Amino acid sequence: MAKLTVFYDYHEEGIMPILLSLRFRPNELDFSKNSLYVPLGAPFQQLNMEDVNELDVGITVLMEDLIVNPERPHAIGISLSSLKIRHAAYLEELFDIQQLWLRMNDIEEVLQMDVRTLYPWSDSRKPPK
Repeated sequence: MAKLTVFYDYHEEGIMPILLSLRFRPNELDFSKNSLYVPLGAPFQQLNMEDVNELDVGITVLMEDLIVNPERPHAIGISLSSLKIRHAAYLEELFDIQQLWLRMNDIEEVLQMDVRTLYPWSDSRKPPK
């Protein structure tokens, strides 16, 4: 399964999860399938937004690419067929893609729940006081 990373940023309410990244090993992301489900409670790495590498190539998953399946209540689905259609002009390069980007707001809106509670911030990189 892909490596899940959640990027956080500072807002009025405190530190909030903003962006979810799915990083795949080479040839792991299988665009011959119609969909992919990501467990929302999966272990993840947490980073600050300034840690996003601008050179990381990937595909942004839009809200309309997200799937809700009642049989998978703790997962969000991604329509790989929608991504393939939208990026048809780059179909050959599509199979080299190793990263998908999802906005936390889109996930929340599609699931109609506050997924931010699943990803509370704790800066485990800082030594305890």
